[in-house]
Amino acid sequence: MKHFTALLLCVAPVMTAVACMPTGSGQAFLEGRTGILATEAPVCGAGVADYDRCRPRDMGGAPWQHAANFPPYSLPHRLARGGNIDRIMAEVRAHYLGSPFYAGDVHSVCKDGVDEEIFPEGGTNLQEYDLAMAIEDRAVKPVANRVRKLLLERESGDAYALARRFENHLMDEVHDRVQARVLWFVTRYPGGLADLSRERQLRKCIQETRSRGAQLVTGVAGYMVMDNKIDSAIASHEVVSRALELALRGHHDDIEIEPEFRHALAAEWHGRVSEVAQIKMPRRDMTATAWPLWVQFQ
Repeated sequence: MKHFTALLLCVAPVMTAVACMPTGSGQAFLEGRTGILATEAPVCGAGVADYDRCRPRDMGGAPWQHAANFPPYSLPHRLARGGNIDRIMAEVRAHYLGSPFYAGDVHSVCKDGVDEEIFPEGGTNLQEYDLAMAIEDRAVKPVANRVRKLLLERESGDAYALARRFENHLMDEVHDRVQARVLWFVTRYPGGLADLSRERQLRKCIQETRSRGAQLVTGVAGYMVMDNKIDSAIASHEVVSRALELALRGHHDDIEIEPEFRHALAAEWHGRVSEVAQIKMPRRDMTATAWPLWVQFQ
């Protein structure tokens, strides 16, 4: 869990992308942004009060509001390339929290030079969904076990080794074709405006808020999509056939796999992969971008 474009389904400037943001469930939001209907994804993580709209629980401070004209944040290249979750979330906290919001944009320029450590980690909840790991658990292992069982029934002394080779080749296919990570994040400044006011470095942000009639961001919640490279061919029959051929290479003379079994195995693979993620597009590349669904102002 690689950088791509931040202009996803709405191929237009950022504000246009926000304007077409669906207001339904977290699953619908992810499908709209990634082309993946993740049937096993957490949709929204722990601490969510309303799973249909993913509204975080009201734990003090101002009420959460729908992030209707609130801009997404494409991470700097150096961070998204590294994929370190702690550093990425520190960047998201530093970008949003304590920033004035007005004229349809977040004006974080008032925080130039501000130390990221003043935005406490304690106000952040994360839940991660790795599509490749889910496919490995729900599809690779059961299909490999089925091959091992067949080989054992035929008293093959190489049953375990060949089944393991088959599993490894399937995993290679998954890791080559599927790199998709989704983070549900909720982050807030625990003390709200009162605590922000005590930070000397943030006073110019508060002054800007008052002079512009703006709102100060004290919390933001939504999704971050990282390393979203998915090839829909991962669910194809060819993936299983190729992995099986590689695993049995050199053993064809003493081990024969009937076409009916190969077909049934491929059908099971397709069904299991589809249970985890129904990939709607052949390929979708995106930058690592935070997509807010909810925001708190004070």
